[in-house]
Amino acid sequence: MTRRLLVFCAAFTLVTACKKDDATQPPDEGATTAGETGDSGGEKAEPAEPEVPQEPDPPEIAEARTKVIAAEFEPATTTLEPMWKDLRDREQFRASGLAAAWYALAVVNDIAENARESAEYAVTMAEKTGDPEVVAAANIAIGSYNLGIERYEEAIAALEKAFEADRKGKDAALAMIVYSEVRISNAFGGTDQITKPEELDAAATALEKAQKIAEEQGQDVLLGRALVNRAAVARYKGDDKRACALVMQGMEKYESGGAGEWLTSGGQALKDAAMCK
Repeated sequence: MTRRLLVFCAAFTLVTACKKDDATQPPDEGATTAGETGDSGGEKAEPAEPEVPQEPDPPEIAEARTKVIAAEFEPATTTLEPMWKDLRDREQFRASGLAAAWYALAVVNDIAENARESAEYAVTMAEKTGDPEVVAAANIAIGSYNLGIERYEEAIAALEKAFEADRKGKDAALAMIVYSEVRISNAFGGTDQITKPEELDAAATALEKAQKIAEEQGQDVLLGRALVNRAAVARYKGDDKRACALVMQGMEKYESGGAGEWLTSGGQALKDAAMCK
């Protein structure tokens, strides 16, 4: 189930709106790669020393990150697709890892498989550098990919690793938000009904962490996303009053943060379905 569908599912009848997304198919089970787990296995390797001089991160990476966070995926994709490949070819470890991770996050919501190559490459760069920012971004990317192909255990492991890389880092809130979406998806247990309600509790706990971090850092779009996801959890639990309070707060943060239509439409659907005043 895609993350956007999670919010729309909370807006409508679970039986009809939350069946497994037939367009999302995992790759063949016979081919297992590091990208399916977010971990290459074995003992932790020491960071590799690059053989070529490392340049400062291009400022366009940070700009594209902001666009991805705001769900402005198309301009971020246009910037990052050629950039991550160029940085890869020039062996710029940190910069290529970050660019690849954010490119993966820009494309994963459309067709998850399009994110696989760049997400796996980002994980490789995280292992090479040991840089906390690269580790966080790379594992959010591979976690999002695994969410997209419904490999929830692998996604959970990667997103926990992303959060642990830097619990107060600028991407810690995003790690917990995506983690909550995996838990919400897992609550369905492969059916069209909530069969694992404890997963909703795990999602709620993660979202409380995400909300606190986003508030402290002044990241309004991420704060809005945490609030809207909390509203979805409340609606899944049958508490429309609480869902309304949370989604209204979330939509306000979306507006102040300049969130894109991909995010605001989900929040609006939830607000309308819960008949929030």
